[in-house]
Amino acid sequence: MSRNLSLTEEQLKIAITGGSGFIGSNFVKRLLKDNHEVTVFDSKTKDTANRLVSVIDQIEYNVTDLENLEYLKQELKNFDVVAHFYASANTAIGIAQTDIDLKKSIIATYNILEAMRTNKIKKIIFTSSPAIYGNPAKIPTTEDTGMLFPISLYGAAKLSSEGLISAFCHLFEMKAWIFRLGNVVGIDMTRGVIKDFIKKLKQNPNELEILGNGTQQKDIILLDDCIDGILFAFTNSNDIINIFNLSSGTTISINEIAKIVQQEMNLKNVKTTHKGGNTGWQGDVPIVHYDITKIRKLGWKPKYDSEMAVRLTVKGSLKLQ
Repeated sequence: MSRNLSLTEEQLKIAITGGSGFIGSNFVKRLLKDNHEVTVFDSKTKDTANRLVSVIDQIEYNVTDLENLEYLKQELKNFDVVAHFYASANTAIGIAQTDIDLKKSIIATYNILEAMRTNKIKKIIFTSSPAIYGNPAKIPTTEDTGMLFPISLYGAAKLSSEGLISAFCHLFEMKAWIFRLGNVVGIDMTRGVIKDFIKKLKQNPNELEILGNGTQQKDIILLDDCIDGILFAFTNSNDIINIFNLSSGTTISINEIAKIVQQEMNLKNVKTTHKGGNTGWQGDVPIVHYDITKIRKLGWKPKYDSEMAVRLTVKGSLKLQ
């Protein structure tokens, strides 16, 4: 499997939005290993970009909110590629602040695209989400599944951003690589069901409350697999719009995740209770299961299934604590 971002050995100059986040920061580190030149655009200050501490002196770091179009037009220049990871990462926030996904996803994406157009940058990598599918009629869900009705503002914003990217690419001779990511897990994640279960069981090792009935199915991908898949698809596809489901193509239930956490914490006889119905929260989808045939045909496959991705993440997270 190639780990070079480009089809050639040349060094690329790459702008990464949201580069201090969970996926973005690890993407930065991978690109630096492959000797590319990296500039991060993020709303976090340099001092609070904790995930980038080990490489902060190797990159250029720009503090900005991506709602500032004039700033982006001025600063987003002379790049070969923009990798756009910036978004509101917590779907629940959108319920209380209904404009946050509008600002941090739709408007931010438009601003990036307009700055790219102005400065003649032709390539964008974008991380989207299964939330765009809503409750899909087809499971496993393929990239060409139609009648998309998101059930969260986060999903609606990701779908809108995909639409903007498609329009800009067709109108202004750009190219895009769009990845609808499964549930990405890794040891330095700060939120999600794995972290939630570990936290709850450390507070009370005798009881665990699970949101939903526990039968919810999630298609999970380990962070390293996710980054490998993004780089492989970018290197090996070259359409105007290159869109891929990117996950393990396998599922695991929330109840099974809870059992793995208990096993790795060496806990027995934990009383498990459930709160809610077939979903854990507003905007939650009962079954997330991707068809990843398209990226497999391109020549990539994940190293880990959902169960192993969860287990490795739990093991690694516990070692850090």
